[in-house]
Amino acid sequence: MVSSDPVDAPSAPSESAPPVPLTHDDNPSNNAPGPIAIDDFGDDSNSEFDDELSDLTSLSSSVLAFEYENGRRYCSNRSGSYMMPNDEEEQDRMDLTHHIWLMLLGGELYNAPIGPSPQNILDLGTGTGIWAMDMAEKFPSAHIIGNDISPIQPTWVAPNIEFIVEDFEGDWQYEPNHFDFIHARCLAGCVADWPGFIRRIFDHVKPGGYFESHESAVWAWSDDGSLKPESALMEWQQAVNVAGDKIGRELNIYHKLKDWMIAAGFEDVSLSVYTLPFSPWPRDPHLKALGKYQAVQLQQAIDSYSLRLYTQVLGWDPDVAKIHNAVVKRELRDKRLHAYVQTVAVYGRKPRY
Repeated sequence: MVSSDPVDAPSAPSESAPPVPLTHDDNPSNNAPGPIAIDDFGDDSNSEFDDELSDLTSLSSSVLAFEYENGRRYCSNRSGSYMMPNDEEEQDRMDLTHHIWLMLLGGELYNAPIGPSPQNILDLGTGTGIWAMDMAEKFPSAHIIGNDISPIQPTWVAPNIEFIVEDFEGDWQYEPNHFDFIHARCLAGCVADWPGFIRRIFDHVKPGGYFESHESAVWAWSDDGSLKPESALMEWQQAVNVAGDKIGRELNIYHKLKDWMIAAGFEDVSLSVYTLPFSPWPRDPHLKALGKYQAVQLQQAIDSYSLRLYTQVLGWDPDVAKIHNAVVKRELRDKRLHAYVQTVAVYGRKPRY
């Protein structure tokens, strides 16, 4: 913990932070929320995952095959609104997140029953474009559009992919009722008006087409009390949620998506909830594998999500912000911390007229 409280550091969770984990709508998978058996590792002599994390550097590499501040590169044309970096480190984190989602969804790119031959697919906030490229390979006859505010996508891609640099909160040039499938992933903190955003998506999906959203809580839980209220990790998640609320870009929206989709007009809305451990502490082999990748992802995500929010919104000194984050990262490497996050995949179908 930092010995003195940074400017505007909250002492209690923001109102947007959900206090109770969600449950499945549908038949839960073997990754459904619930008590998780803890691996005792057979040795308590080393309380950190440092050895595991050093091994995982090569593990993540094998899976992955402008403005400058805080030592990071950011998108310059929306300074003050988009708070995430777009440098190579962040791109690696995005691709690792894609692999984690593949593991969560059992190797699939989506849950919606979109059929064998969708023709027009839109990936909102495509990032590195990795999801769109996988979809283009899966559906070679489909036209895939991936848009993003940062021009970080590959230039040599399959002929059925089109990457467009644009702000999806601005005017859309796409025809209404055009897309068979619209996909959005990890956009928490990037959208000011979620209900309006989802209504716009509804307008651009074909009757009978689908929209699917994948989001994570920006919040952590532990079933055994190992995540302490006074921990640096708890302070981190409180602070970023307060900062997101201050700029009108709520981070904890994952538990609201289903209701927003229903309100927009989507039907047959389906919610799936997944548990994602923060490190390889579970005994279950699948959860342990997820935890290994998530441990690497989190070491990068702590800075990605918070540095601009800390310095630009909460007014923290950059050195204080970096020191605080270093303490958070060290806590995350402690194998006595049995924390996890919830992720959700929510899809709905636009009614046929």
